[in-house]
Amino acid sequence: MNFSDRLREYMEDANLSATELAVQLNCSRATVSGLLNAAHAPSTHIFIKLVTYFNCSADYILCLTDYPATDSFYPPKPFCERLRLCLKLARKSEYRLQRELKISSSLTYRWLNGKAVPAVNSLICLAGYFGCSVDFLLGRED
Repeated sequence: MNFSDRLREYMEDANLSATELAVQLNCSRATVSGLLNAAHAPSTHIFIKLVTYFNCSADYILCLTDYPATDSFYPPKPFCERLRLCLKLARKSEYRLQRELKISSSLTYRWLNGKAVPAVNSLICLAGYFGCSVDFLLGRED
């Protein structure tokens, strides 16, 4: 299983075509087709729209777990707030995060000040670093 397979499952369960999902996500059909054909990973913006629309676990659709969550999720919170919380809970500094994950200071500055959000692969890496789920990192679960 991969992201494309899981996305296809959710679309089939909802009886949605690629065109209909594109309308729901306010993106192009080509974007949805690219995701279904594994031509590219979703942008974080589209990814958040997907998991919100399907009310599904980010970790499940990313194949980080084999068990879909049955709970409802909160609306995503600003990433900068969640990153600050994760740093606090892990008792790690911004500098240590940069050093241990080899992330530039300008990038962490942009994340912590709400100027940018990480790519989906970076979300996965950060969740692993903090020992939390991607859903927690996005503020969709406590």
